[in-house]
Amino acid sequence: MKSKEALDALLDIVKSADHTFLDPDKNLDAQGKVDGYRHLFHLMRTTIDFYLFNDPMHPTFMPLSNEHHKILGDNVDAVYYFTQLLPDQEYVISGRRFDSCYLSFTTYGGDADGSIVDRVANSINHRRINFDEDGRFEIKLTPYPKGDNEFMLDSDVVNLFTREYFLDRFNGQESELSIKNISNQGIPPVLDDEALARRIQIMTTFFQQSTWLAPLPVEFPMNDFLPPFPFDAEQGGWGTVDNIYCFGRYHLKQNEYLKIEFSSPECCYWGVQTWNYLMQSMDYRYYPVGLNKGNAVQNAEGNYTIYLSHSPMKVDNWISTAGYEEAIIFCRWLLSEEVPNKPVVTLHSL
Repeated sequence: MKSKEALDALLDIVKSADHTFLDPDKNLDAQGKVDGYRHLFHLMRTTIDFYLFNDPMHPTFMPLSNEHHKILGDNVDAVYYFTQLLPDQEYVISGRRFDSCYLSFTTYGGDADGSIVDRVANSINHRRINFDEDGRFEIKLTPYPKGDNEFMLDSDVVNLFTREYFLDRFNGQESELSIKNISNQGIPPVLDDEALARRIQIMTTFFQQSTWLAPLPVEFPMNDFLPPFPFDAEQGGWGTVDNIYCFGRYHLKQNEYLKIEFSSPECCYWGVQTWNYLMQSMDYRYYPVGLNKGNAVQNAEGNYTIYLSHSPMKVDNWISTAGYEEAIIFCRWLLSEEVPNKPVVTLHSL
């Protein structure tokens, strides 16, 4: 059977995937390697959700992450959904927005084989969408947009991510969202051997190429940041052009802490959080691992000072390492009026 051949190929990729983080050149510590194995299970789940359970003819919004399952650079303040698309179909996304500070639908162009996408095809954020007074909306994705709330579906489009950011995520209500293919009125056929094999082949490509994205490079500066940079539509990967990203890394002993100082331009959202090397947020169920524009306390001068340490500190704007001696510090700005300056980091002893 073609399905068995495809499954065997997938399992071969899964069995050898640990070389992507056990490679000595990755220079991961013991915890990073443990996270690498755990990440494989998260990636398997995502692979199944996105490409076995999802069908671009009959799309469904599949969640990217939650408190138990994290992948592809999740944010503690955000909710994400994914679906596949076909460029020759027309889709309607309906919903109602409640408490978010940012909502977007980003389509991506590339090959329809599970590969990492080549480019951002269309970035549709809340500023481009007409809502009614209750927050309800309906947008159409079509090769032939004609009016308000109709947006281009380019000829190379293969998938879409929704992004919704909150200044108080766990007390906020996420949007109600649904998607429907209005070009197709049929019932999905029974999945035969050839169709299942094709899905497994796509899953294999997605799984394998996703392991290329993480762990993140160990060349990131220690106890410092790289300069912030806007995401470019043509650079590949599932970023958004509305974002400015800033990567750093820390290594802290039990008696040490980082003092992070920065100013923010006017923006819709900014946030600072910790990730492990697999781009997974730390355990925000039990630790304060991120701060944002809505909950950080501003200094009298208008800038911000954030403290990172293993043990709680009696200061404003403290975030926890969540038990990680070494990991990533990640910042992002959404719809910023300009590129911010690099945060200033200093290492101190308690």
